Amino acid sequence: MVTIMMLACNECDIIKAAIQSFRLFSDIDISFILIDNCSTDGLQEWASGQADLTYVLMDEGPIGWGKAVNMVKKELAIDTDILITEGNYMLTPQCLSRMVKVLHEEKDIAGVCGSVSEVIDYGQLIELSNEAKYAGRKKVMRLDSGAMLWKKEALEEVGNFDEELHMWPRVMDDYCLRMIQADKTLLMCSNVLFGEVKVENNIKYEKEDKDLLGHKWQMHYFNSVYNPNIIPLLNAQADKEITVLELGCDCGATLLEIKHRFPNAKVYGTEVNPQAASIAAHFAQVTVNNIEEKNLPFQEGMFDYIIFGDVLEHLHNPLEILEYCRRFLNEEGEILASIPNLMHISVIEQLLHGNFTYTDTGLLDKTHIHLFTYNEIVRMFDEAGYDICEIRSCRYMKVNDRQRQLIDKLLSIDSAAQSFMYETCQYAVRAGKRRIGCR
Repeated sequence: MVTIMMLACNECDIIKAAIQSFRLFSDIDISFILIDNCSTDGLQEWASGQADLTYVLMDEGPIGWGKAVNMVKKELAIDTDILITEGNYMLTPQCLSRMVKVLHEEKDIAGVCGSVSEVIDYGQLIELSNEAKYAGRKKVMRLDSGAMLWKKEALEEVGNFDEELHMWPRVMDDYCLRMIQADKTLLMCSNVLFGEVKVENNIKYEKEDKDLLGHKWQMHYFNSVYNPNIIPLLNAQADKEITVLELGCDCGATLLEIKHRFPNAKVYGTEVNPQAASIAAHFAQVTVNNIEEKNLPFQEGMFDYIIFGDVLEHLHNPLEILEYCRRFLNEEGEILASIPNLMHISVIEQLLHGNFTYTDTGLLDKTHIHLFTYNEIVRMFDEAGYDICEIRSCRYMKVNDRQRQLIDKLLSIDSAAQSFMYETCQYAVRAGKRRIGCR
């Protein structure tokens, strides 16, 4: 038996379709609870007449989702594994049985989620049969908050959800970190698929929740996803025994992904924030260390790769640190770095309007000390004694028509630059020690 808790606040038609997907595709015994956080669009009238579900209305006004789920769990004395799902997620065939199977394969597995959320028309429930396409699983730092299955024993051990947080994704940020601290395993399964209907996100409490999390965990960032620009630079065979060091590893998401893709890898990290380091230490050998003090506690020539994932721009003297790190690379070792591009057209656009406004994250992150362009990156690695083997242009911000016209005008003024220099958000760099050249 699994208890399904579906979280709802308006979007009545989508909720109906989601519930219907559970009626059609549940392949295990379930108990269904619909938690309505003060919907005003007729959901109450419809749900009250549904005999196959328990309808719970928060009728004293909207409350935080952590508090709402805790209340329902306590009042209904739920004593089973629990699948908590947002109301815009649609169940697909064999989804529940696969999740339950994986959840109970090992004692330390606390939670399971699916790996893919496909946008679908909620009037057309989807059916999947390609078994080979959806196979496998991996450890993750955070479960998809849209639909996750929690083991009863893990919930009992870690305790209630944080009731000061309002938004469900932020409640899950906190809870997944608590699970990791309790040495629990969180798994994402690629043979588990939920269909997702895109809805407008409620960001009313975004800043308040972010501030609460920052104060509670003493962290400015909550990076639960690996750096997608760094991972493709690892050019080793999957079964090779590589030794990797990430400087400024944050909570360890990139090191965890490396360990997944390279099972024989030995992964190390350093992190200036003790709280983040304590999370990363569950995935790698991590030292609390400030790289700018140049006191790495490792043997020289120890590493195949040293990673700077969005770190160099935060250093007072990145050139000096790159020079220092050469001694810790073996003869064929390489630096892997992702570096934001100050020359992106969105920044140029601001400058033309007389603005250079710092933000909490992004290209103009207020914690950035050094700012880079393509030419400055090439110059820095050259001066530090490296040969650049590869530079990738990462373009995750779409250039609109107006910006495209501006790029064309800038290129007509001076041809020294190239269009990619305005379109790149970040550069991903792979560089080897000059004395041996690139592999």
